[in-house]
Amino acid sequence: MITLRPARDLGTVTQPGVTIRCHFSFAEYRDLAHVHWGQIRAINTAVFEPFAEFRLGEEDARDIVTIVLKGTFFAEVDGQAPHQLQEGDIHLLSAGQGIQDATWWAASPDSSFIQVWLLPDEEGGVPESVVHHRPVRHGQNALAILASGFAADSPEDTDSGEADEPLPLRASTRVMGMALQSGVMTYYTTGAGRRLYLVALSGMVRVNDQSVSSGSGAEIYNETEVRLLGATDTIVLLIDTD
Repeated sequence: MITLRPARDLGTVTQPGVTIRCHFSFAEYRDLAHVHWGQIRAINTAVFEPFAEFRLGEEDARDIVTIVLKGTFFAEVDGQAPHQLQEGDIHLLSAGQGIQDATWWAASPDSSFIQVWLLPDEEGGVPESVVHHRPVRHGQNALAILASGFAADSPEDTDSGEADEPLPLRASTRVMGMALQSGVMTYYTTGAGRRLYLVALSGMVRVNDQSVSSGSGAEIYNETEVRLLGATDTIVLLIDTD
């Protein structure tokens, strides 16, 4: 079953200098029909004015994956030395037993990112903040695993700092990205009963014959094979969750 989430139906949250489009309930945006999807708690695309910031207070039991879509950001967690993030870089904040604050701020004009908030398999654990600087932003016509909680995707179950390794999630979830050319089809297979969520970051993609346009999403449930066809050149994010 595939349920489309057109961009026009998504929520909007605004903070000073920041506009956030929300696929699920977040902050003051409330949508009881879309509170979470499996272990996905939130998917937000945020556009920043120069030097604007997005700040969190106390958080625990969350994996927050941030992918820079455009521009330059700095990310700071609990007063530690900030990470610099460029286009295509991926930041993972595992809040674990709790953080006091986290801030992402834009260091260039016209900056944007997408964040995926995940519920971990178990609560607790030491908080962790990790960055992968990726010269290759997404797989070319094939899904690249950006972050994963599956041992098979990262046999050591640790982060060695290699850009081609997935960042280690604490949720039984896989976050993947792909740049798909127009007219090219690729496939993704998963287990029965799994929940997937696709976001078209640019262009248009057909998902099992349903079209998803830029900025829109698709909830996918109990589809063991997903066909992805580039209706135009497109960049997509696909999340496979429990």
